[in-house]
Amino acid sequence: MFLQFAQKALIVKGDRVLLVRKATDDPHNPGRWELPGGRLKQNESLDAALQREVMEEVGLAVVPGRPLAIWSWRLGDGPEAPTVVAVARLCNVEEAEVSFDGHEADDYIDGYEWFAKSEVLEQDLIPSARKPIEQSLRQL
Repeated sequence: MFLQFAQKALIVKGDRVLLVRKATDDPHNPGRWELPGGRLKQNESLDAALQREVMEEVGLAVVPGRPLAIWSWRLGDGPEAPTVVAVARLCNVEEAEVSFDGHEADDYIDGYEWFAKSEVLEQDLIPSARKPIEQSLRQL
């Protein structure tokens, strides 16, 4: 079994939560919403990996905080598809001006929105992330 590790950032500004939307050409979850973040690269610390991913995806400098939820999913259907184990972490951000300047094409993100906490679960979330996002929101 091939495993990868990912982290997602729960970023809150007032009573709003930042979600990113997967692009229509995303091979796994086109048009669906999720928390910003991504997979760990070799020789990266956990905090550095989450800071890099959030900066790449939405241009925000975050301070990673405590873990809120853990889950896993398969990235594809074939026998070589890796299993991704992910952790959602509460992240603090000083300046909350989102920017796609560092965005990479393989992130497959085409939008973002600050949703009221009460609206997050009404969105078309990536199915494997719905329950961990719900668990994370309950801890706020």
